Amino acid sequence: MSGFGGLPLPYPDELLYGVISRYHLRMNNPSPKWTLREVLGTENVIPTLDLPSHLDSLSQRSQITKLSSDEWIDEHTFYSYYAPFLPAERRIRLRQMMKSDNGSGIHLMVGITASSVDRNCDLRLCCLCFDEDIMKYGEPYWHRTHQAAGVMVCPKHNILLHRITHPVSDRHGLTELPISRNLFQSEPVLLNFQERFLLRLQEIAQDVQLLLSNGSSIELYNLREALLHKLSERGWLTPNNRIRQRELEEQFITYYSKELLELLGCMTYGDHHYWLAVATRKARRAIHPLRQLLLIRFLFGSFKRFMEQRTIGYSPFGNGPWPCLNKAADHYKEQLIKDVRITRCSDTGRPVGTFACSCGFIYSRRGPDQKLEDRYRIGRIKAFGLVWKNQLAFYMKNGLSYRSAAKKLGVDTNTVIKYTRNEPALDIVCHEVNLPSSLTVKEKVPRNINAPSVRVDWEKRDLEFSWEVQEACKKLLDNQHSKPIRITIGSIGKRIGKLSLLEKHKDKLPVTMAILSNYLETVDHFQLRRIQWTVEQMHEEFPIKRWKLIRKAGIRPGYSNIVSEALDYYSGSGLHTLNFADGGTTQWLQ
Repeated sequence: MSGFGGLPLPYPDELLYGVISRYHLRMNNPSPKWTLREVLGTENVIPTLDLPSHLDSLSQRSQITKLSSDEWIDEHTFYSYYAPFLPAERRIRLRQMMKSDNGSGIHLMVGITASSVDRNCDLRLCCLCFDEDIMKYGEPYWHRTHQAAGVMVCPKHNILLHRITHPVSDRHGLTELPISRNLFQSEPVLLNFQERFLLRLQEIAQDVQLLLSNGSSIELYNLREALLHKLSERGWLTPNNRIRQRELEEQFITYYSKELLELLGCMTYGDHHYWLAVATRKARRAIHPLRQLLLIRFLFGSFKRFMEQRTIGYSPFGNGPWPCLNKAADHYKEQLIKDVRITRCSDTGRPVGTFACSCGFIYSRRGPDQKLEDRYRIGRIKAFGLVWKNQLAFYMKNGLSYRSAAKKLGVDTNTVIKYTRNEPALDIVCHEVNLPSSLTVKEKVPRNINAPSVRVDWEKRDLEFSWEVQEACKKLLDNQHSKPIRITIGSIGKRIGKLSLLEKHKDKLPVTMAILSNYLETVDHFQLRRIQWTVEQMHEEFPIKRWKLIRKAGIRPGYSNIVSEALDYYSGSGLHTLNFADGGTTQWLQ
């Protein structure tokens, strides 16, 4: 293949489109097709701003730049903007398609054409960058960052960008950036600009710039684990790692404002309310990069800070195993406890960890842990266990004082006195007496006072039930093979065989009820889950018909507006699914 020698070296953050445009201007070719044939080896291609193809051909034909196709892709296209938020196999395919001589379907494959986030179709410039480029390089050029979706302010000078209005080539041509302002016309990208948006737009531009400079080397498709500890800090994470979506959405809208979110195409309400919830769950479909950056900025303060902290996992009490803090046991402070039960303090909202050792000793404390020493701190002892009680009996039998025993066992003196003097109480039971009239009455008869009564250890029972309740709830949520069952006290109580206890002794089971409250579903929540499950079963019926979705999901008339929006969304008004011959699917959530 014959080469050409005139393709200029690219400037920092310059679009490949701009490099080809400068070549076209220098060569004074009569037609853009002529230029494309020289540069790419074919004229049957549309010059693309963001994700061009034929880059292997361009790299092989250029005798001066000597840049590889990978260098062109990473530093002078929008691959670094979109690829980090795509699944690994789709990132690989995108790079291959950009290198190949067949770029048809690139934008469909990435999902850009289906997104409600506007793709920049005009070319933008910063007036101050324009002057600086002429002073430094002798000519202006199209900056890559200025053309990215969501960027309306120059990240360097913090001023509004301008869009060029004349001269502008059609989609088959090349728009050059003239060296003199007298040779072109432009206007601000926002004509009715609200000053209160400026700070947020500056932040977005800075985040996009950082993403473009690092994006080719990072993977951000599944962000849930990286976001959890920030969601927890704000109080939007339940003890069972479920997101308080309504509170999150309200604060997100307050932070950016509805007007700005509408301007960016990133609203979280109406037909588009669902993307914020999906962005905080296990990744199943791609979220547009601009929306991900907005969420990251909201939680971390900046994309830079996120990059520094994204490897921090959410674990308010550190990683297990955890120590047993039973001073009466010979394994005191040994790391033997493998599981921690996390609930949330009703007063402070902070996480509470409950640690149970096989010796029967159970303790809890409020988190999150701030330092290593916190692992050995007890907030409250919930159960002492047989080992501790036997050691107490041994101390008392050997004449140890209450105070000395308390010091050795790690409790106060009153606790020792309580467990030492604890006498079994007289228990009263009820017996039925049959009367001739076929009526029955209940007569209170004292039990044998010499027989020791059996006292219920409600704290222990509470912890045992909490494990059973959580497992039952998880099984209902994880069961994808049968129709969803609504999580209620009744449904869970029946599944674990403890319905009567859950209904009659709620006040004695605080941990269990706290766990259960995190899973209980309103009618709306259950109907939304049932709709989602039904959609998964109907994945081969795209587009899904609304009436059929209602019938298969078992949604009865009288459902709420939220449920109605979900039905509209899944029946095709909000979600675009793109299928390809290789069986892959990309969904940029609207």
